[in-house]
Amino acid sequence: MRTAVWVTLCFGLCAGLQKEPSITIDPDGEIPVVEGFGGNIDIAEEDDVLVLTRDNFLHVVNPKDVILVEFYAPWCGHCKSLAPEYAAAARELKEDGIRIAKVDATKETELAKEHLVSGYPTIKLFKKGQPVEDYSGARTTQAIVEYMRMHADPNYEPPPSAVMVLTSANFSKTIKSKELILVEFYAQWCRHCKALEPEYEGAAKELVKVDIPLAKVDGPEEKELADEYGVSGYPTLMVFRNGRQFDFKGRRDLEGIVEYMKEQAKLPSMEIKSVLEMHNNMVRTDATVIGYFTEKGSMFEEYIGAANELRGKLPFFHTLEPSVAEHYKLKDNSITVIMPEIYHSKYEDKVFRYTKTTATYKDIGLWIAKKSVPLVGQRTKSNKDFKYETRPLVVVYYDVNFSHQYVKDTQFIRNKILPVADANRDILFAISDEEEFDDEIKSLGLEESGESVNVGLFSSNLKYPLEPEDDFSSDVLSEFIDEFKAGKLKPFLKSQPIPKRQEGPVRIFVAKNFEEEVIQSKKDILIEFYAPWCGHCKNLEPVFKKLAKQLSKSNEDVIVGKMDATANDVHPLFKVSGFPTIYYLRASEKDNPVPFTGDRSLKKLKEFVEQESSIFNNDEDTQEETTKDEL
Repeated sequence: MRTAVWVTLCFGLCAGLQKEPSITIDPDGEIPVVEGFGGNIDIAEEDDVLVLTRDNFLHVVNPKDVILVEFYAPWCGHCKSLAPEYAAAARELKEDGIRIAKVDATKETELAKEHLVSGYPTIKLFKKGQPVEDYSGARTTQAIVEYMRMHADPNYEPPPSAVMVLTSANFSKTIKSKELILVEFYAQWCRHCKALEPEYEGAAKELVKVDIPLAKVDGPEEKELADEYGVSGYPTLMVFRNGRQFDFKGRRDLEGIVEYMKEQAKLPSMEIKSVLEMHNNMVRTDATVIGYFTEKGSMFEEYIGAANELRGKLPFFHTLEPSVAEHYKLKDNSITVIMPEIYHSKYEDKVFRYTKTTATYKDIGLWIAKKSVPLVGQRTKSNKDFKYETRPLVVVYYDVNFSHQYVKDTQFIRNKILPVADANRDILFAISDEEEFDDEIKSLGLEESGESVNVGLFSSNLKYPLEPEDDFSSDVLSEFIDEFKAGKLKPFLKSQPIPKRQEGPVRIFVAKNFEEEVIQSKKDILIEFYAPWCGHCKNLEPVFKKLAKQLSKSNEDVIVGKMDATANDVHPLFKVSGFPTIYYLRASEKDNPVPFTGDRSLKKLKEFVEQESSIFNNDEDTQEETTKDEL
């Protein structure tokens, strides 16, 4: 049922009213009127849930001691499932004088952005107009009603946070004492951190039940600690096992964090108890790693440490069964890497054995990572950062498919690559599916080649496409490699045209002039990598211009510039995974760019430049201008 409600607004004498407006019935007896303010604001109800918009949001939320607001999308399946439960809770709570509301976030987009809504439904608790927390309980009528009655109780006090607070004083001791712990490095000014906070807190409450602690560190306050662990942005999540650091690779919501950490609590290696079980679990398209141990001693523990280090990258197994060891010719307390049949060839071994009696998990992990890469293996989006980071790297792109009906066609091309790879062991070779790496083929300028096989060679900072050939062969590939080694190949560079003239205080860099204007420049460089469509980049633009203008007066040895990272190849010195990304390069250390991780305000950016610059001059005029801008 949808009911129109009129809110009366009052200015002047009514401004000092402390009580909430009261509801009466209009003369026709149809429309409830909310009295106490003066003026008219339309508020609708649907099934006793208040419908809020930009126009009425503050008028409804601000006076309430407590109110729950759902930000939803009409097309969202979770929102549709919640709707009847939410409406039933609204009816029950209304009798207690407690109201709940909703906002269509697809219509009220700016309102949703203001409240950091990044998914649906997002349910927020407000008290006297101030957001208190995101609701993370069960999406049932009973749970919502109990939650709101609890918060409406004037004697209610929030429970202590389930997230541990770590500082430099207790960080090392804490992470070394925990078998498994998740740590968030955050910044108080960071919008993404604020959006993550209720999800992280909710996950902490769930995971404490299974003895998996969550902790947090204020990165800017504990800068030395953040630098020690390589924190370059916020929030950064890290997993620690008895002090050993691992990347967090799960989703950053309550369910994702809980699911990922529960999975991390499991043993990273599957125990095998029979030959048949091992046979059924052998991987057809990747290396299989198996350890045979006569007991779960120190070597076993180091193997498990290595498996944790490579968790999710390779399938790990272990066995204590002599029958399994005999069948697969496994030696006592050894680790074996078994290559799949699709990678068997006369040029390489099928099995690799690690037989050292003592080793660290780091040593074992490095050995496994190296031996698990075939002479010419399939490079995918999921394994490229693990197996194929080595340079030089040659990638042959075509229709790669190891399914039974296509394996012969795939091997036909691969067999042409094998002898060239064998003759050039100082170069890593791989094959990649052309559809999966369509973006990479475009980055090589080969999207219009018209050939069924394309080849790219990647060095440490340049890339070289093989000129399209009608018939791909070992000889063609071998000649291409010889020309690369002789320095005769011309690299391909995706770049916008070099600007004919520079306009404005911020210089425009492109890939074609990057080496000259940035890397070889005798001056310090502050550079922003941006995307034309990025809203954060657009908001930064006036701030960046002000900074550039000020620095041009106070320090001529600092150049402020930017580059469109979507239209230009980014130099390999820089890691750009989001926009905007800002780095500072000192004239004397161009090989060591420093990432900016602070609040993108004029004040913070200038402090960053002052901290990192080789020479920084301050004159009174510039200081006065900065103060005015920052006010």
